[in-house]
Amino acid sequence: MPETSRFVNIQIHSEERCLAQMDSFGFEAGKITFLLGESGIGKSLLSKVYMGILEERQLRITVNGRPYGAYASRIRRHPAWHNGFFVFQEPSSHFNPLRTIGEQLNEGQLARLKGRQGEEVVQSFWPHTRRQELRPLLKVYPKPYRPSGGEKQRLLLAMAFKKLRLYQKRSAVGDALFIFDEPSGNLDNVARNGFLDQLLSHYREKPFTAVVITHDYTIISYLNRHYPGMRDNVLWRELQRDAGESGKLQLISFPEKSFTDWLRALNPVRSHLDHSGHEILRLKSGVRIWDKNYHFFNISGEEKDLTLTRGDAVYLKAPSGIGKTTIAKIIMGLLSPSRAVLAIQGKTVPLKKNRAFYAKHIWGRLATMVFQHADEALNRQLTVEEVFKVLSEKRTVHRQKLLRRLREWFGGRTAEAFLHRPVKYLSGGQKQRLNLLRGFVQNTDILILDEPLNGLDLKSADLVIKKIQDRQRDGKALLIISHNEEIMEKIIGEENIFYLKTR
Repeated sequence: MPETSRFVNIQIHSEERCLAQMDSFGFEAGKITFLLGESGIGKSLLSKVYMGILEERQLRITVNGRPYGAYASRIRRHPAWHNGFFVFQEPSSHFNPLRTIGEQLNEGQLARLKGRQGEEVVQSFWPHTRRQELRPLLKVYPKPYRPSGGEKQRLLLAMAFKKLRLYQKRSAVGDALFIFDEPSGNLDNVARNGFLDQLLSHYREKPFTAVVITHDYTIISYLNRHYPGMRDNVLWRELQRDAGESGKLQLISFPEKSFTDWLRALNPVRSHLDHSGHEILRLKSGVRIWDKNYHFFNISGEEKDLTLTRGDAVYLKAPSGIGKTTIAKIIMGLLSPSRAVLAIQGKTVPLKKNRAFYAKHIWGRLATMVFQHADEALNRQLTVEEVFKVLSEKRTVHRQKLLRRLREWFGGRTAEAFLHRPVKYLSGGQKQRLNLLRGFVQNTDILILDEPLNGLDLKSADLVIKKIQDRQRDGKALLIISHNEEIMEKIIGEENIFYLKTR
């Protein structure tokens, strides 16, 4: 295979600040690179510039000191780029609402893989669904709510793998560059593993260059277990901030052992306080909302009520899109089910017209929920300090105490000026840590965490795990929703794992 590795110097500036600056960004040809790093640090931006597909709009971008436009028009004609594909992190941004899904699966070069071969690629991402059951989906015009996030993710992956199949059918020697940006973000572990299996299978058939941008460190364990012979073909890289220069980034090798050793050291903890083990919340199995019935089961398959007890963390599991967040929002009084029996501290909670009840007794007093998407949970117009001021009835904070907490979550050198920074200028990882800190500082007896490790590097994930276990030792009750199954099952015992199913 011809050598197609290339590394370039990239600078990306908005009107307000430097978004990303890096010398020698690129990937080794003929390898599969997993690119790690905190959310918002610049992995997607740099990769889109590298691929020549980022829209400049109000950005100022240079590549190797020259205008980005000239680089983009030239690089897109490179055979490896022409043969490749970019899978976007947010699939909705790739689909045209004016054309059906089926039409878009056969646009441009993808039309060369029609008929049975093309259908087989799509079918491979729905292994337990018959082909005729998928056909109605292909007739849908994309909308925000249909197809679902997981369906859109699978469809975009199907487009990439159709392009990959076309590349592999060619007898000519050459490379192809495929970049997958958070390809498993909307997928459960079974679907994620299916994607990885296909990627490795195609690579073995005919090598190419692949980049997988991800926050899912547990992929390391999966590949070590199932593909030990691929170690020489798989690279792990992490994008980090350069401590010596503001805005500058560096791409370093990530040692897999640092994750596996960390994972191996995790263990459940117990509270030894007198009131630990006392039930604080019970949601009866058989919740009904939106014409669906939700039931809870233990690891033995027995139907059980969802219960939270003091000093314990409970893990609620289900495939993507089943309704885990829906259950959490029902508990928090943010959704009104048509049938549910919920008791908190032994008292039945009203589930209709209950806003005043929750405002007086629950929200921020007895229970807090940290939502999955920090951008949706935080007011982007507030400053960091104002995010915490609104939690106080007097709209005040103890500035030095807040700074101590911020330095614990954001680094020991966090300056007081950080208090005045608007949320909208924080990186994705910074927003997620701010979102989590806001939940933890409220110190309520019940804490619900929806995907708490999303967008975090390993150091930040370690801090979150420690904070969860500190809460348990303090006799608090936690409900956790997470796709990071391997991590959660290390810190939560089998007796506290509940499976959510619909009937």
